[in-house]
This record gives sequence, structure tokens and C-alpha cells, in this order.
Amino acid sequence: MIPPLYEHQKKIIQEDLLQCGLFLGTGASKTRTALTMSEGKTLVICPKQQREDKTWENENKKWETKVDLNVISKEDLRKSWDSLPYYDTINIDECHNNLGINPMRKKVNGIEVPQTSQIYEATFNLIAKNPPKRFYLLSATPVPKPMSAWAIGKLFGQNWDFEQFRAIYYTEVRMGAYRKIWIPKRTDEIKERLARTIQQFGYTGGLNDFFDVPTQTHKTVEIELSGQQKKALADITFSEADPLVRRARMRTIENGVLYGKKIKELDGKTDEMTNETLIFKSKKIDYILERALEFPKMLIFANYTAQIDEIAKALRKYEYNVSILNGATKDRSFIKKVNDSPEPHIIVAQCAISSGYELPTFPCVIYASKSFRYVDYSQSLGRVLRANKLKKNLYIHLVVEGCDKDCHESIMNGDDFQEKLTLNI
Repeated sequence: MIPPLYEHQKKIIQEDLLQCGLFLGTGASKTRTALTMSEGKTLVICPKQQREDKTWENENKKWETKVDLNVISKEDLRKSWDSLPYYDTINIDECHNNLGINPMRKKVNGIEVPQTSQIYEATFNLIAKNPPKRFYLLSATPVPKPMSAWAIGKLFGQNWDFEQFRAIYYTEVRMGAYRKIWIPKRTDEIKERLARTIQQFGYTGGLNDFFDVPTQTHKTVEIELSGQQKKALADITFSEADPLVRRARMRTIENGVLYGKKIKELDGKTDEMTNETLIFKSKKIDYILERALEFPKMLIFANYTAQIDEIAKALRKYEYNVSILNGATKDRSFIKKVNDSPEPHIIVAQCAISSGYELPTFPCVIYASKSFRYVDYSQSLGRVLRANKLKKNLYIHLVVEGCDKDCHESIMNGDDFQEKLTLNI
């Protein structure tokens, strides 16, 4: 038996807008809503992994919506937008990936135009070439940057002035004598204005707006540095002159790894430059091992590949069932299997792999480290909290005093860390 639609889904479907944003929180069933509203020949543009996993086809079958689907990745769109035929409906899933607009300008044929990504240009060109009858943008995080709102407006037919929009939402900051960058304004007034702008284009709201969501507990745990890490940090302070590079390398050390290069002698006359990753004892792993005794199922996020490997290695040493989820993971079918199984299991995921799957039977999420992007964190919150299985969850944030803590605080305030890092140098 197919579960009934939720009340917020019924409202959206009854209003039956021909184009809008479904900017609902993770776990709020955006896909089913979009499938129900789609008609005729339908194109879905989504992240590559969702195309590989046949996420939309499986949902179409699950809900018996019987939509005539063609699913492509955003990379497919970039390569072949001009050869795609007309579609009655176009759905763009995780649309924030298609909204690449930079507040800087570039010259094209002597004319200054906004700097845009190839994927945004392909998206805009496709809609302009063959305007669909129905057009829906789906994302829980539609505006990771204010300029994303400008992109949404353009896709929905708004003729906004770029310079004026930038002046409202950005501040020009000079970096040295010849370089300038544009930084988003962070005042409450600007945030409210941006929110009202997005609300004009569709439906917004998180799970708390539609359901009685149980308490979600966040716990920040400060972890001490090991002796190895302290020594490595002292060394890098004196050996690395570039402040941006130094801060980036310090943060990797704070998480137990350091990427670098070494010269390998092949023979008496020839040398070869090879990658070298140094591993330091990290008390974050000790903490994770303690929590593994308490929670049979855990989702762990980490930003660095070597850190992910070290966490998995430590857990496997104690015979835990561990899976790694990163950019090299081609087959993600194991996710549903371990979620549905009562057997204990731990998944260690890269921070950027934070959308397109669900683990509602996992009650605990540990952030061993965070990425620079707020959108990665925001998406990650919805992996264990879903509308179809509301429950209490525990989110544990492991931080080390220094760059690691700075990144954590920036992300928790809703900012991208890279911007703050640049301004503080």
C-alpha cells in the first residue's frame, strides 16, 4: 500500500504552479512531490551519483507516479544541452549545483558579463532554447551564496540588474594593491531580504515547519592534540611562509594527517617526485572508538581521505563492520542494505558526499571534521532525519582548538569557512 501524501505535499500539488522552487528541508519528500506534479515527457537533471543509483526511477516506481522519465547528470547537461529535445517538464534536483554565479565579472568578446559556471550556462541555455511547460528546482539549500538567488531569478525569467543585485548583497574588499573580492553581507536585514526573495520563487521550510520533530541534540566535544600533532604544528609554523597554505596544512595536522611530497631516487641520476601522507596519532579516533561501544549504528563524516581511511582502519581493528563512502565509491547499494538490516554497521563518509541517500535507522552522527562549505553540513543533517521516520538523533562535533575549531564555528554560524579564512589572512 502506498503511503498517503503529507499535508504540505497536498497543498503544493493542489496549487499546481507550472514553475517554482521546491526548497524544502532534507527529508521532506521533494522528489515525490515533483514526480506527482510532472506531466508528459520529463527530464531530470541531478548529481551524477543519483543518476548512477537510479534514484528518480526507483522513486517513480515506489510511488507509482508513472512519469515518462529521462534522467541525466549535470555533467551530461553541460556536454549535450544543445542536442536535448523539448521536454514538457524539467526537474533539477540538488539545483544549488547548477547555480554557479560569481560576483566578479569577465570579458566575453570585449563585453563584461557575470562569471558563470559551465553548468549554469548549460542550464540557462537549455531553458531558453526549449522552455518547458513545467519547471521545478529542488534543493534543501538553494542559496549557499546570495548570487545563487540571482541565478534562480534568471532561470525563472527575472531580468534583474547584476550590478544592483551585487551592491545589495555583497561588499567589495580589496586584497593588496591590484586584487579585489566580493564578500556576502551578513546582517540580519540582508538575510531576511534574501529569504523573502527566495520565498517569492517557491516553497520553503524545514521538517520542523511540517512535522512535530523530536528533539535533535547537538554536542560539541573539544579534543586534545596528541604529542605528535603538537610537534608537527610547531614545525609547520616556522617552515611554511604562505599564511593560507600554513592554515590549511595546520588544519589537516589537527585532524591527524598531512599531505605532502617527497623526492624518491630512482637511480644515481634520476629523481621522482611522489605523494607522501604523514599520519599522526589523533585523539579524535580514540573518542570515536568509545562511541562505537555505545551506538551499534553510526554515520561519521570527515573531510580528508586519509582521515577517513585511518578512522575505518581503527574501527576494523576492533572488528566493527565499516563501509567507506567517498568519491571513489561507485556502488552505493550497500547503504539501503545496512540501513534496513538490524546488524551493527558504521559508515565513514566524506563531507561532500552528504546528499542523495538516507539512513533513518542510524541514531548518531559524528563530525570528525567538516568541509569548508556550509551546504555540505546542511545536507548532512538530513541523512538520518527523514519525514517517514522521525526520531531523536545525536550529532557530535569533534573539534580541536585552532583552525579546526574556527572552521566548525564558521559552519555552525551558516558561513562558508573559506571566505572567513581569506578575510582573516
